[in-house]
Amino acid sequence: MSSSSNNNINSNPSSQQLQYIDAGANLLDSMYQGTYHSKPRHEPDLDIVLRRAYEKGVHKVISLAGTIKESEELAELIHGLDSEMEGEKGVRVFGTVGVHPTRCAEVFAEKDDSSSNEEEGDDESTTATSWIPKTEQQQKEIIQQLIHLAAQGKESGNIVAIGECGLDYARLQFCPKEIQHLGLRAQLEVACETKLPLYLHNRESGDDLYQILLEYKDKLSDGGEHIRGIVHSFDESIEIANQFLSLGLYIGINGCSLKTADNLQVVKQLPLDRLILETDCPWCDIRPTHAGAGYIRTAFPTKKEKQYNRELGKEFCVKNRSEPCHIAQVAEVVAGIKGVDVQEVVKVCCQNVHDLFGNLEKKR
Repeated sequence: MSSSSNNNINSNPSSQQLQYIDAGANLLDSMYQGTYHSKPRHEPDLDIVLRRAYEKGVHKVISLAGTIKESEELAELIHGLDSEMEGEKGVRVFGTVGVHPTRCAEVFAEKDDSSSNEEEGDDESTTATSWIPKTEQQQKEIIQQLIHLAAQGKESGNIVAIGECGLDYARLQFCPKEIQHLGLRAQLEVACETKLPLYLHNRESGDDLYQILLEYKDKLSDGGEHIRGIVHSFDESIEIANQFLSLGLYIGINGCSLKTADNLQVVKQLPLDRLILETDCPWCDIRPTHAGAGYIRTAFPTKKEKQYNRELGKEFCVKNRSEPCHIAQVAEVVAGIKGVDVQEVVKVCCQNVHDLFGNLEKKR
């Protein structure tokens, strides 16, 4: 994200001619309520963020949930946005129901108070939490709760996928592998029951995630050849990508997929008709030091969060806080890597979103 204030926020008129879909955002994040690392910096500005997105050509956004509570809150947020937009033009927001792998211990397990890795003389900061899986009956109840939330949302057209679920071996301090596997398998059952596509998280866990999905392939594909889903924020090797592609999955690309020269080489080799563009906002902005930054043509002037307010929000983004409007930059980098027109990238990737998630239309 550029910090230059010399570029007007509408400095790229051609972006007005494109219609984007941000297929992965985190609109529940506290940054859009003005809070950064638990510190309040400015008033909530999600309405300004979504207005700017629409002005820059973003017509649809899929926002992600990370716990059952967040799934409920996201459904409420979407309902509220729809009510406010009744008869008005603006971004249409859709959502997911699911539990992020790093949050699985909160949902599928309980702390083991009888066991502690704390040695005598250690302080609390060095104590590792031990977790016990909830009972089989409790697991069934959680699955039914997720199915109920997903089915309700599917009926309204607001919920379009199960997730963000998957595996994350880079942050095992939040949830051990065995509990992540338990949570993933539970959510695969939810996907089988609801017939909704998967919104998958993968961090340093590609081989294990592939093997578990392979186990469920027949159930998830309903006897067909392909699993409906996306592996989002992809940043692993082309070999891992090809494993997921062999299952019929799409690959989600955002700023975290475009940081290094190796990342760019992977994206260059991926077929465009299997890519989906996302921002993962407010995270995964494309910074000047990233390998893909040289391909960016659309600049957004920014202010630091301490300086930012709602009035400034009419012209400025917050520095290092990504927004749905930054999907334009993701498209430009992908186009630059592949040597094709950005219009072609946007057109194909939007079609990919519709092929996976459906028409993304609200139901009365």
